[in-house]
Amino acid sequence: MTKPATALAEVFDQGIPVLAVLGAQRAGLLAALLERAATAEEFATDLKLDPLATRLTLNVLVHSGAAVHTDGRYQASPELAERARNAPGGVELHLNLFDHLPELLLSGKPLLSMDGTLEERGRHYAQVAQGLGHMYPGAAAELAEALEGEPYGMGDGARSVLDLGAGSGVWSLAVATRMPKAQVTAVDLPPVLEGLRHNAAEAGVENRVTTLEGSYFDVELPPAAHDLVILGNILHLETAGDAERLVHRAAAAVKPGGTLAVIDILGSGPYETNPVRAQYALFLAARTSSGAMYSRAEVTDWLTEAGLTGMRTVELPSGPPHFTCLTAVRPS
Repeated sequence: MTKPATALAEVFDQGIPVLAVLGAQRAGLLAALLERAATAEEFATDLKLDPLATRLTLNVLVHSGAAVHTDGRYQASPELAERARNAPGGVELHLNLFDHLPELLLSGKPLLSMDGTLEERGRHYAQVAQGLGHMYPGAAAELAEALEGEPYGMGDGARSVLDLGAGSGVWSLAVATRMPKAQVTAVDLPPVLEGLRHNAAEAGVENRVTTLEGSYFDVELPPAAHDLVILGNILHLETAGDAERLVHRAAAAVKPGGTLAVIDILGSGPYETNPVRAQYALFLAARTSSGAMYSRAEVTDWLTEAGLTGMRTVELPSGPPHFTCLTAVRPS
């Protein structure tokens, strides 16, 4: 009977494939594979690489699923090509973040600051928002379906939806698609909203979507004006104080009887008990200066302090396993 592999054994077993991918990224080999098919010798010559190391690395990339080998020529696998198109920020950004982890351990400095100035935020969010939108359409449709039924009852009549930090609009556009009378106000920075407007047009709901440019901390929000307010995957980008402040701002915009939906990665505390969330927390530290995963208890406390009640968890089977969706209601 074969002994099951331990988590540590898997780390060591995957060491060479992972480093081969990172090395190929550093050397420009992954980008070249995405551009064309060529022999190992041609890639080595064009990129000024060692011919033997190039051939051996390409062989590992084939067995890792990053490349395919046909008639002596190598090129990116369909899976790598798809990730390059759809991954948030692209494959290059993800691998650069992975490659930065040793430096993060030494200095504590992130590779980039997605929680930096408004200019930095707009530039970085615009890079990743569309990719994130491609990842969550199933989960967004499940949330929209849940909100349509009991106890929310948002399926009938005109509905006002506010999406703070809307990104690609994946969450609010799913609501607009499912509920023909829903009117969406999407708040985000100008470079990000360009992609959202495109997505709204593709979904055929652009006539029911209004965009509001600016920081979700600064734009004017009419009080108690919306049936549904969405905080989709943004609290972890803020400090605890700012995350709490954002929850309070969002709650103040909810009508009596309306709902606030928080979709985020909620942790267990300083020692994360879930391995996927533990990895996410480290990855988050590589791209934010002060972002953090907050616990369900913390977010629930913020919702309660903001005057909301009836906390519920909405199951999103199509979403990532580390996602949590909490809803709370403004008492009528």
